[in-house]
Amino acid sequence: MRITFHGHSCVALEHAATALTFDPGTFADTAAALVNPGTLLVTHAHPDHLDVDAVRAALGRHPGLRVLGPEVAFDRLGETPDGERFQVVEPGDVLTIGPFSVLVGGGQHALIHPDVPRVANVTYLVAGDGVRTYHPGDSFSPPLTDDRLDVLLAPVAAPWMKIAEGIDFVRSLDPRTMIPIHDAILSPAGLALVHRLFGEGRTGGTYDYRPLEVGGHLDVTLRVQEPTMTHEPVPHRDPEAVADAILREHPEFDEVPTIEVDETVPPRPEEEVADATRE
Repeated sequence: MRITFHGHSCVALEHAATALTFDPGTFADTAAALVNPGTLLVTHAHPDHLDVDAVRAALGRHPGLRVLGPEVAFDRLGETPDGERFQVVEPGDVLTIGPFSVLVGGGQHALIHPDVPRVANVTYLVAGDGVRTYHPGDSFSPPLTDDRLDVLLAPVAAPWMKIAEGIDFVRSLDPRTMIPIHDAILSPAGLALVHRLFGEGRTGGTYDYRPLEVGGHLDVTLRVQEPTMTHEPVPHRDPEAVADAILREHPEFDEVPTIEVDETVPPRPEEEVADATRE
């Protein structure tokens, strides 16, 4: 299966001549993402995840283009859900799209601020070509499975999160591969810091950290027998319980890493203070 990063939270999965494109928003390269989008899956209706003008234009160019997402997404598009071309999805839905099985989860967008209303946010756990890939949208909702993820598309920067929360989210799931997403608000220096903090060995875990440039792709090969989705999702484990279990098995993960092992980015003053405190 090929995973292509189109910027921010827009990611495409391709296998057996079928494509799924997630969250073509205003911060993404929608011109490239919507050339051959296959089926669009929208996690929520914020503009950085749903570029209304770009998607409307794509609907005009591709008469067979389908859009799936929460109901509010169709309100913004000005389309009436019909269960076919425009399909409302809710947590617990199980979908088959070509060779892909998709389990819908989530429910709500992560809290930005008590004064900012929360919106519906669904998540997508996709199984195809023997690979499980998870897109959480703007949330830390865990996938509805106990099986280890092959690929986690993990948010790394947003008004609703801090890096420590993102690190704990990735640690709790410990996927085989992590691809950082939701990064458009970062400066180059901020992105370099994120790479250092999320990179394997910096925050514990055994995952392979694979940041992608916009337009870049990653080919993920079959690891296990083809997973299947059922209408009875396996109850997920509490992320904190998973993290505690990992720490019991690997106490070295609880050690504070030395930030300045690699000098590709100059140390910040607060990092020098932290290193001095540890010494």
